[in-house]
Amino acid sequence: MKTRIITDSSADLMNKEKERVTFVPLTISFDGEEYKDGVTIDHKTFYKKLIESDVLPTTSQATPFNFAEKFKEVEEAGEIVLNAKLFFEIISKLPEGIVNISTDGDLKTNIKCLASKFEIFGMNPEDFPSVEYNESDEKIKISKTILKNIIRQTIFSIGTDEKKIVLTGALFAVNNKELKVVTLDGFRLSYRKTELSSDTLMTASYIIPGKTLSDLLKILNDEESEVNICFTGNRVNINFDNCILYSNLIDGEFFNYEHILPNRCELNCICDTKSIIDSIIRSSLIITPDVKSPLKFDISKDQIYMTSMSKNGKAEDTLMCKTDGGDLSIGFNHKYLLDALRACDTKEVKLEFTSSLNPLVIKGADDDSFIYLVLPLRLRNE
Repeated sequence: MKTRIITDSSADLMNKEKERVTFVPLTISFDGEEYKDGVTIDHKTFYKKLIESDVLPTTSQATPFNFAEKFKEVEEAGEIVLNAKLFFEIISKLPEGIVNISTDGDLKTNIKCLASKFEIFGMNPEDFPSVEYNESDEKIKISKTILKNIIRQTIFSIGTDEKKIVLTGALFAVNNKELKVVTLDGFRLSYRKTELSSDTLMTASYIIPGKTLSDLLKILNDEESEVNICFTGNRVNINFDNCILYSNLIDGEFFNYEHILPNRCELNCICDTKSIIDSIIRSSLIITPDVKSPLKFDISKDQIYMTSMSKNGKAEDTLMCKTDGGDLSIGFNHKYLLDALRACDTKEVKLEFTSSLNPLVIKGADDDSFIYLVLPLRLRNE
């Protein structure tokens, strides 16, 4: 099996590179006569005619049919299964240049690029599990950019405890035109909602594994297009561009997150998002990873006084904000706060407090599309 590069003759390549590339010629017209670039006319003849002719030449690009015919000429069918991690490690480290990949009958694969050469052993493709893309009525369409942001804004609070398997995934709850994505690890919760296209008419919930979403986040690019997410039985097929990602769903019932969302607020603070992130970073610099020292908030009129203590000493910082309610002292894991605040895309955030033992709610100051909950840490005097 060989991998070959096919392009049209307008590509500007060095002579050494041209030897490894197959070209589909452009059509060049001079005074009503047509020539195939690089086939029936070379560069020297082209420039000679350009000088002699009173009319500028015209060109037309190669048609899909021309490419299809060239594919038939160079195609050499074959398949092999390679160690994905090793293969991608090799490809990512190769120098700039044309990559040649070929295999032999003994499942040996040769990868060459300039002076770099690799020889790795593959596996019989007949032993690879068959994968089929099955359409289903249970499917949604969503912008690639929106899906990428949703995953980025919720993936950090997916659980890792395999004993609580349903928490190792993200809840995708679809209610006609609305999609809600929820993740929960027992210490914090992330909630994000968005509107879907008008042709979505279904009400269902699914749990997509965190590993699947992590892999998806790596391969979603920033080009604007739609992603089709199709749910069939216990599987999900995520189709975008020229890629289909298959995954099993997680069986089970997701935690009833709605009953832990506080329905009242005794104190709220509206803060500049960047300012509170910077303040938390400064005031937690002395906290060591081996000791779970809390970052303490002492909230009073229009300010949050932050302090932390460890064996390294003490740090303090004051953040000015808008407050509504009484005074409060409360402690947090500073990393959990930073994860949630960094996922907020709004200029200002609203922090809602009930008591020193109840979770903090983080929302957009004027945006209800996301909610983050962070459980507090007990302070020594509590």
